[in-house]
Amino acid sequence: MDMNFFNPTALYKELLLLQETEKNQNITQKELGDLIGAAPSMVNIYINGLEEKSYLKREYISAKTVNYIITPQGVKRKNYLAITYLDELLKLYRLAEENVENFLLRIENKGYRNILFYGAGEVAGIILAIIKGRTDKSLKVLALVDDDKDKQGKELTGYKIISREEIKEYKHDGIVVTSYTFEDEIMGRLREIGYTMDRVERFFGV
Repeated sequence: MDMNFFNPTALYKELLLLQETEKNQNITQKELGDLIGAAPSMVNIYINGLEEKSYLKREYISAKTVNYIITPQGVKRKNYLAITYLDELLKLYRLAEENVENFLLRIENKGYRNILFYGAGEVAGIILAIIKGRTDKSLKVLALVDDDKDKQGKELTGYKIISREEIKEYKHDGIVVTSYTFEDEIMGRLREIGYTMDRVERFFGV
């Protein structure tokens, strides 16, 4: 799973090293380096530190082959780091969820009830998941608009992906632009088809 938002910290690297050596004691320093984004020489320094703390121990199979054995103390440390990391991720998720909820309340207060999303990507998927989890079901997403022909006709989390030309087939209050990268292009395409722009809301806009 790519997590581009986070720069690996020392604690996160420690968690990855302990986790991966527990799963595969034959893993190489190069493979560990690729995992944490470090040169093999730096991995050796990290492993030395873990060994000094009795979290890992080396088992020399040959002059060139080394197994890394996680110790009971290492398992305990790994579990602690994993639960701490999960707690921080949950806090970040709740913050993001709050931002999405505030946006949804804002458009609901404007009178939107039946809407289309424009942009069938990760952002739309996240917002849809939050909408599905709401107790108040008054806001409904009818479909997702996307200009990628490979996506059209398919579904994202149960919602149909349609073309720009199909917008007129849906009785809706407005469109929410959910793309960050292509927001300006989408606004331009809506103008091209004569869409009423005061019925457009931008998730990343102001």
